[in-house]
Amino acid sequence: MFVGSSTTPILSRMDTPDALPLMMPTHIGQQTPALSQDAEVDPPHDLIRTLVNTFLPHCASLSFFLQVPRFMQALQLPHGDPRRAQLSPALLNAVYLWGAHLSTSNTIRSYEAAFLSRATGALSTALRDSHYTVLNLIQAEVLVANYFFTLSRFLEGRYHCSAAVALALSCRLGKIRSSADQRHGHLLQGRDFTLPPPRDAIEEGERIRGLWSVYSLDKSWAVALGSPPHFNGVAQTGSVDTPWPLEMEQYEAGGMSLGFRGTLTVLNFVTGGASVPYGGRDSKLSLRAKAATLFERATYLASQWSAANTDRNEFYGRFVALDGLIDRFTASLPPIERTGHPDAALTSLVTHTLARAATIQLRSNFKDYDRMNDRKDQAAAQAAASLLDNLNIPPTNVDPILAILWTAISRVLIASAGPSAARSPQRDAVRAVLDKVLGAMNRFRDASPLMAAQYAEVHRQGQGQFAS
Repeated sequence: MFVGSSTTPILSRMDTPDALPLMMPTHIGQQTPALSQDAEVDPPHDLIRTLVNTFLPHCASLSFFLQVPRFMQALQLPHGDPRRAQLSPALLNAVYLWGAHLSTSNTIRSYEAAFLSRATGALSTALRDSHYTVLNLIQAEVLVANYFFTLSRFLEGRYHCSAAVALALSCRLGKIRSSADQRHGHLLQGRDFTLPPPRDAIEEGERIRGLWSVYSLDKSWAVALGSPPHFNGVAQTGSVDTPWPLEMEQYEAGGMSLGFRGTLTVLNFVTGGASVPYGGRDSKLSLRAKAATLFERATYLASQWSAANTDRNEFYGRFVALDGLIDRFTASLPPIERTGHPDAALTSLVTHTLARAATIQLRSNFKDYDRMNDRKDQAAAQAAASLLDNLNIPPTNVDPILAILWTAISRVLIASAGPSAARSPQRDAVRAVLDKVLGAMNRFRDASPLMAAQYAEVHRQGQGQFAS
């Protein structure tokens, strides 16, 4: 079964802003200008414009949590301006790296390795330079982690994900608006990361959205790689008091009321505590974080099962409670906006798919126990595949976690076809659903070496199952 536990990795088993008027069209010639290896030396201005223009349409699905207009305004200020000076070279080069990776121009893509070297080099020294804001560094770590995961370089991806978590915890992003906040930061490599009060609602929104972006990344890839999440158990998950994030537009409009406070945000969610989203609706990032929570919790609970040593009645009670929570969450998700911005559709697709994958994960370790062998994993795999109907997302970019999720879904479908035998209507129906998932993986394999590798493996296994 292609599913993971807290100790067995899945892999071993196999809102975007409108174009800003300040971004002007640019033209890059056929000759590739030389690029300094020094991360603090700016690339040519035309190249910067091209890279940033390429990055912006995909920034939401790449977990860019900073407010884009404010980032762009700082980027275009002269170098002597203090606001421009606060932009970390690590962040800038991480943005340029993604711009190069997403480009359809071979000339632009030839810069990819250089920007990767500049970004990782700048991150390795950034903690010693106190005038760069910590939120810049967290954002850079998230972008670089996602890049490495996309390239199937898991050790490096996990390293940068862990660095983002360490920074977020050191400056207490999990205690924003906490009802029990003591306002004490922590030292990391000799630097005090205590944050001053935010200047305004937008800056507070960046911090809150930064926390939940890091949290979602950590939870999702912990399952994929079979390692415990850093936001783990009561010690970390139970201590997150930061409210679920709003859309950035809500922070731009003033954000949360002055007296609003949060407490045990994740713990209240996983224990089924009743809550009404601030403003009446969950943001896309809030839903993503909740889906990642359920995905990881389901994997953890399944890993605790032992047919010989488990109190079956007690375990079944926990199973039913979590299964019900996953079902209620999945049913509450708004439909994917198939005619809206492709980046928003991709973000929603990941959330919906994570929710179905949570149902699959919950049933991963006890197929022999009839009370929990209800075949809901098969129904969830079918439902996940149906999300791909009429979904027109350009194949330029894909969230790398989808390579993991679609592989798990495909394995459930392959197993549900039963032993290889002659064709039957049931097997033909399963094959048609599997082909839908494989078609999506094939569509995005040029955008992600990880997707390409997972596609090849699932395609091979599918061919073996349906060879007759």
